[in-house]
This record gives sequence, structure tokens and C-alpha cells, in this order.
Amino acid sequence: MEFRKLLKEENIRLSEIDRSEVVERICLHKDGQLIIKEEFYHIKGWHEKELQDYIEILHDISDRGGTIYGAFEGAEICGIAALDSQFFGINNEYLKFDKLYVSKNYRGKGIGTELVKLVRKKALEMGAKKLYISATPFENTVRFYMGVGCTLAEEFIKEMHDLEPEDIHLELKL
Repeated sequence: MEFRKLLKEENIRLSEIDRSEVVERICLHKDGQLIIKEEFYHIKGWHEKELQDYIEILHDISDRGGTIYGAFEGAEICGIAALDSQFFGINNEYLKFDKLYVSKNYRGKGIGTELVKLVRKKALEMGAKKLYISATPFENTVRFYMGVGCTLAEEFIKEMHDLEPEDIHLELKL
């Protein structure tokens, strides 16, 4: 497995990630607690508009000096992670860990964890104290992030909540 920074023109390779997934439970954040709720989704892949929006976000991150990492098995891209470069929060100590996807057939093999390590290292080099993650509320996603050390975000960042109010807002102290 090779991990490396992507060039801006490689951001379109996000389309090669098999994001299909069966979701049986989601997480809700209520009164400082995570509550698990039964809810079924069968995600079969990318919706074209969503994919184009996400690629545009990756381009914007690249243009601002952020970093996009890819995980490769030979020529096949099997994971992607994005770190934005704009600091925010009351003390300007957060950087946004914006995207993390691992292809279905590669999940559970440590690829996501390795991508988190790369993003974490880069964020430290940039002077961040925390990563901010707006995670889809799928139980598997939230459990993954908690497993790598994330906690519920201490700071309420209105702009992030307004963008994705259903997400679980997390942070990772560096």
C-alpha cells in the first residue's frame, strides 16, 4: 500500500472510490450524548451532483494550500483524505479534516487509520492543535472516528453546524 499527496488534477479520482455501504444504525447527538437509532440506508455509490460538489471542494482545498492524500494499491486508488488549510475556532486552533473515504473492499484493513495519521501529522506541522470533523451520522463512521481518538467537539462552531446539521461534529486533539 502506498500513501502519497495527490496533485490537484488527481482530485477527480475520488470518483474511483467505491463508497457503497449498507447502514443499519445512525448516531444522534442529544444533550452531550450519542444515541444510536435504527435507520436503514443502502448507499450504492455516488450521486453525480454530490460527486461533482465533493471534487470541487477538493479543488478548493488544494487551491487554498490544503493537502489531499491518496492510498494506492498499485495504480488503484482505494482511499482519500483531505485537510483544509484555514484555521478557525475561538482560538484559531482547528483545521478541518474535510473528507475521508475508503473503498468498500479495502475497509477494515487500516487504510483509514493510516490516512488519519498522515492528516494528523500534517496538521501538527501546520501548527494546529485540533482537527475538526463533521462526520456523517452513520454508526460505522462515528465508531471509526471515536476509535482513532476523536471526541464530540468541545467548541460549537455555528458555520459547521449550519453546513451539516445532521452530522456528528467531532474533534481530534493533536
